[in-house]
Amino acid sequence: MYSLTIPTARRGGAIGALRRAWTAPTNLIGHAMARMLGCARPQRIGGEAARASLYCLPAGRLTAWRAVAIGHVIIVEPALLARHGRWLLAHELSHARQHDWLGPIYLPAHVVLLALSGMISLVRPVAAFSPWHAYNPLERILICVPIDALAVSPSPEGALPDDVLQAFGLGMVLSTAVPMKPRPR
Repeated sequence: MYSLTIPTARRGGAIGALRRAWTAPTNLIGHAMARMLGCARPQRIGGEAARASLYCLPAGRLTAWRAVAIGHVIIVEPALLARHGRWLLAHELSHARQHDWLGPIYLPAHVVLLALSGMISLVRPVAAFSPWHAYNPLERILICVPIDALAVSPSPEGALPDDVLQAFGLGMVLSTAVPMKPRPR
């Protein structure tokens, strides 16, 4: 069984400004990638724990892509979002939190760990997990919402999962058109 962690709220002020500078290069790469893939304008999602720009891939384009967080940019295949909804977004927002810590080294570190997981999976595959996720600590251990929440049925339920979703601004029931509750002003 996997564990969920309730994420803490991100800080604003000087720390928030430093975080924005630290994460800016990877965020720019994410926005550029979404534009190159032909995604429409992004939707802002998230809550106190993390916020991101959500881009949906055009219908039928790169269906094998699934979902990826590039900094605070999430690019998702619409059918996957419809199938996994809030837990997919919570998982990808968890990657945005990892990016807050790792900044510009997040992408290269994640790519290396994906490759290592793929190689280990050739020798020792794990049922229900893609080779890229099975042994990747950024996907299964060092994350608030591990990929396990999507790969293992049923979806988490109860007070702890509700608190996790609430921290990510995903506490209300989702439709695929509006994947989050409105943020208070």
